[in-house]
Amino acid sequence: MSNSTRAHTPVAANRLPGETFVASGTVLLGDRGSFVTDGHGGCAGTGGHADVKEGAQVVIFAGLGFAGGRLTDARALADGTCQFRFTVSGIPVRQDSYLLLVAGQDSRQYVEHELKSALLALRVD
Repeated sequence: MSNSTRAHTPVAANRLPGETFVASGTVLLGDRGSFVTDGHGGCAGTGGHADVKEGAQVVIFAGLGFAGGRLTDARALADGTCQFRFTVSGIPVRQDSYLLLVAGQDSRQYVEHELKSALLALRVD
């Protein structure tokens, strides 16, 4: 049988290999005892939150894989919180659930549409 006569089956449309999405959001330290300011508008975690600082890892576990990013743009806000931004790309689509872990703190469980939300915000207290 030659290659030209072999039947071809279509690729399954439910999940393409490597199909991923990007999650972006903010992390807040919400109590003055959990962070310090640097005098220039920035901030970093302290005490039990000392690992929550600019450059700290953000990891999203999905099924047997994971994707990672970093905390950026640390800012002490007028409302008494310390805010960081993050972006994680390469997150596999259509998983049952996702675990978000920020700087080794307690993980939080999400579903895909929550991670895709433009309003994703995680408060660490």
